Amino acid sequence: MYRHICVPVDNSEHANRAIDLAVLLGQTFGARLTGVHVYAGRLHDSRFKQMEYTLPERYRQEAEL
Repeated sequence: MYRHICVPVDNSEHANRAIDLAVLLGQTFGARLTGVHVYAGRLHDSRFKQMEYTLPERYRQEAEL
């Protein structure tokens, strides 16, 4: 029935329950699990700028996935 299950991962109580359920479903149906965590990067812009000089050059270029 399910071949691939996408699971939210943000350490909240709701996400933790979703992970438990996804594992159960994955075991039941032999499905593959993928955890996904999304955050608003712009909220952390100032902190990223403070740390940027410590990154290797190849990681300093902005990119969108």
